[in-house]
Amino acid sequence: MSDTSPEMEKAYRAMLMARSGAARMKMGDSMYATARALVIASVLDREASTSPAALRQAVFMRFYAHEFHAVTREGILARLAAPDDGAVRPLRKRVPVDWDDLERGLTWRSDETLSVLDLRKGKVRHCRRSRAADEVENVELSEDEVDTGEAEGYFVRIEPLESSVEYGWMAEFAASATESRLRDRLEVALAGRGAFRRFRDVLAQYPGERERWFAFRDKRVREAVTDWLAEHGIEPITMPPSVRGVHRS
Repeated sequence: MSDTSPEMEKAYRAMLMARSGAARMKMGDSMYATARALVIASVLDREASTSPAALRQAVFMRFYAHEFHAVTREGILARLAAPDDGAVRPLRKRVPVDWDDLERGLTWRSDETLSVLDLRKGKVRHCRRSRAADEVENVELSEDEVDTGEAEGYFVRIEPLESSVEYGWMAEFAASATESRLRDRLEVALAGRGAFRRFRDVLAQYPGERERWFAFRDKRVREAVTDWLAEHGIEPITMPPSVRGVHRS
């Protein structure tokens, strides 16, 4: 609601536009400086001992908070809270990560879909890459939605681990087998195409070693997830599950 008549608004706008661009910019700077000073004064009036970092946060929240998504806003506030020692620190995004979700995202390779971590809820979400993805469960995003989420900072694209990474884990496990016959069979299984299937087939005949492989692989996957989070500046605020309930066959 405005108590200024349309005629006065028109006259005021004409008066402003009659000034040069530089003069209008100086007016804007002066108005911002005054508004900023009023915000700081109101904060100090409530708490005289407010720190410089808290003042920076208050000014940001008053003028700019509405322009950013919650995750990005939290990161900016964290940076504003940093000490004034001149050091450059990477922003850390604190996220309630669903560890099982993210582990599946990093180990599930598909040509039909792509996965992203939603930093708002810590869940992995999926996008169709082709018509074949219509048959995949939980495919909920369009490519435009993924692009928007990445641009606004609340989606992080998940590139699955290369198959060579898991092959390396299998080779490492095979070398750790204490029974020479099993070690030889696993090493033969890993030679050539179809290594993953043959590796599983051999372990199916050794239930105890099969369970050891599951535990070994779980540990390697967890390490890969931890590295991925660190690489993307994500600090999980949820603890990873300590025990696997069900193993994949």
